[in-house]
Amino acid sequence: TGNTAQTLLIHRISATACPLTMSLRIAILAATVPAAALADVGTVYAGYSMATDCDKHANIAYDAKDLKSCLTVDDGADTYTAPDGTAYTTWEECAMAVYENGFNSCKSGTSAVQGGTGCTAFRTLQAFSTAAESKFTVSYGQPATLRNEVAWQFYKYYGSWTWGDDWMQAATDQTGVWASTSAWDGVMGDAENARKQATKKGAGFIVNQMYAMYEYHRRANQAYNAMTGNTTVSSTEKTYSMVHGWDEGWAFFAGALESGSGDSGIDWGLTLAEKRDGSFDTNTATYNPNGGESTVNAKMLAASQIGRDALNPFDNATNAGAVVWDAWKCIEQQAFIPMIQGCLLYMYKSDVCTADCGDAYGEMYTFCSAMVPILNAANPTDAGTLMDYVSPDKILATGLPQTYATMSALIYDNLNDMGLKVAEVGACTYCGNKLSDYDTTGDSAVSNKCGFAFPVDETASTDDTADDDDDDCKKKDKAAPAVLAVGVVCMFLGAAFATFGLVKFNAAKAGAAVPTAEMSKV
Repeated sequence: TGNTAQTLLIHRISATACPLTMSLRIAILAATVPAAALADVGTVYAGYSMATDCDKHANIAYDAKDLKSCLTVDDGADTYTAPDGTAYTTWEECAMAVYENGFNSCKSGTSAVQGGTGCTAFRTLQAFSTAAESKFTVSYGQPATLRNEVAWQFYKYYGSWTWGDDWMQAATDQTGVWASTSAWDGVMGDAENARKQATKKGAGFIVNQMYAMYEYHRRANQAYNAMTGNTTVSSTEKTYSMVHGWDEGWAFFAGALESGSGDSGIDWGLTLAEKRDGSFDTNTATYNPNGGESTVNAKMLAASQIGRDALNPFDNATNAGAVVWDAWKCIEQQAFIPMIQGCLLYMYKSDVCTADCGDAYGEMYTFCSAMVPILNAANPTDAGTLMDYVSPDKILATGLPQTYATMSALIYDNLNDMGLKVAEVGACTYCGNKLSDYDTTGDSAVSNKCGFAFPVDETASTDDTADDDDDDCKKKDKAAPAVLAVGVVCMFLGAAFATFGLVKFNAAKAGAAVPTAEMSKV
């Protein structure tokens, strides 16, 4: 499955996608994969029904909420209070207490939110970064082509596996690039406000985002290598651990506070895509059943559902490993588009800003830093030039050292080499741009990792007529014995649709609920 453009993921195809009326809950490569029961035990987070219990993992989003609250001084006082009631004299101390200690995502003991007494050990955002080297380089005997490529790109650019923790420490300690902001601090804006933006957004987009990608990649890598015989998997891994790890990917990406429409109130991956889509005309996924409109989120949700179904349970004797791997490549391709959009939008806002620019500068620097390693892998020279323009220690007393037009060209001119279509990133309409301003002729040569991946509505059970309880978001009914029919599938080739036929019947019986023991070590 080296070329995922030739193995398009199909999750839902309707008459709106091609001139055939059908709804297929499949991937093309899943033709020989037994049909699996839908998730039975987990909560639905932003449209994704967990196959396993990941509530504690999703609660890491509450740490982001608490960290954000640390940035505001207590009413009528000169202190900043953490969730456990500890009052700190600076926002930096409060924010790092949440980041380093955790208060919400329980690893041991009874699940607790905001410092409850039932938990004896909390998962922490800091550990997502400090444990990165041992996790992001995980190997199941795979060739280099199956490694976590985007994580390696960040490592190569930043020169450290702990780039996320390094970021958080510098933003709160006022070190690194933050030690040299005197040229504009107090003139164009407040550098402290910029550091606050870097702290709260760095936690979500530089620390958490990559850890969510790790969880996805780990299980995709394992599944593909098990399919090809490079590694063996136990019965527990097949029935639980693999799908649980995949579930964790969505739990960390979406978080417990997000419904799907961008309403979490925190700086988090899924939420960001919904916030940026209106400024780039990527808000056309009105078919997304979770209430969101971002095309990025719709594709990531569909790919996540596809991968989950292929892992629940996993059968290494089929091509389920290829299905999961291709689902991962779709997720990897889409996940950093919102950071690119954020970089572009806040370069523009920073360029036109004439006063009180600290917040805009901090957002620009954070968003650009969360995507520049991917640009660096395509064009190191342009990546270096971009950061010379947006880094806080390069900003002048008169503002940015370069114009938005020049800075944005460094990104748009390299998108195809970054493995992205210009049309998928979109033009910043907020900035006065339109897609026709850019050369999109190279888009056709960029592999479409997601194909026609459409998400399925998993927010309600199939027998609501006899159920007046408002609890469908908590549990999914077991699927009836299913028949997997791989029928006529539409494929987009250039400007035309081609169809081919393949029929495969594979009876499968809904299995029992999987165990719910904790798996994540961070």
